[in-house]
Amino acid sequence: MKSIVWDFDDTIANSYPGIVSATQRSLRENFDISLSKDTIFKESKKTSVRKFAAELLKDQDDPKQALDLFYNVYHRYEKEYHDKITLIPHIKNVLEYCDKKRYMQFVVTHRDQSIYDLAKSLGIEHYFKEIISVENGYKRKPNPEMLKYLIEKYDLATDDLWVVGDREIDVKFGKSVGAHTILLNDQEVDFDYEYRVSDLLEIEKII
Repeated sequence: MKSIVWDFDDTIANSYPGIVSATQRSLRENFDISLSKDTIFKESKKTSVRKFAAELLKDQDDPKQALDLFYNVYHRYEKEYHDKITLIPHIKNVLEYCDKKRYMQFVVTHRDQSIYDLAKSLGIEHYFKEIISVENGYKRKPNPEMLKYLIEKYDLATDDLWVVGDREIDVKFGKSVGAHTILLNDQEVDFDYEYRVSDLLEIEKII
């Protein structure tokens, strides 16, 4: 049986406006670091908000404490945008297509526990066998820990496993266990990928 592991932010949901704004506000208020939203978006998409913020704060007296402070304010601001989060175009069509094919679908995300309420409010939680957040104690992508958990729990075959995401770490995440990978990105990138799509509907022709 085929199985699909979806990333959430900017793959299933258009949540980056809130993520970028919260990052910008937290950096400015706590550390007097002013960056454009475009810069924050591009840099955080390369890796993650955590790695981007950690790099910016590495010269603070206590980098770990500084990152904790950043996230305390970041999470407060990011939650203000939850009611503005919308689904990526055609994601419901693809989720429904995969559901009718009886593919097992999962979400694996770096987002905190808010993922569960967001999935419900967006009306998509019923498509997924399980939703996993790093807040549950797992190591972050591209570490394969979360994928290995799913493979073992649901006896997933890696040659029938697909990982879909919008960043290089999602591709590396899938490759780490020998899964197929699909990158959602309408721009040329400087890293290797198996499949790249600019519209989620293209996935129906691949899987």
